[in-house]
Amino acid sequence: MSLAIAVDHVSFMADDLDASLAFYVDLLGCEPIPRPDFGFRGAWLQLGTAQVHLIENAKSSSRDGKGPSGFANHVAFSVPDYDETLAELRRKGLEVREGGNGIRQMFVHDPAGNVIELIERRPI
Repeated sequence: MSLAIAVDHVSFMADDLDASLAFYVDLLGCEPIPRPDFGFRGAWLQLGTAQVHLIENAKSSSRDGKGPSGFANHVAFSVPDYDETLAELRRKGLEVREGGNGIRQMFVHDPAGNVIELIERRPI
């Protein structure tokens, strides 16, 4: 059984959000899309079926010691069944941290320590 079905988004820290927007929008051709108000500056961009999420000045907040953090610098995979994915990860003994803000998302570390987000599949 495959838990992930597609790359949903990648997330990067941006020291200068305006410079990053110029790169991703003006140079690469990403399209700005609506983003929830998380209480800090950032941008969501669409390119094909995947998104790029930019988080300004995230360096000091990328970890809080409460499990895998999805604040910035991660890749997110879409999953078709959120509840089954969560149960399977826990059966495998992985530390899972669920997100908030009304988004059904969870974060785990891969064997190398990279943060991986698994998110409920969104319509395209």
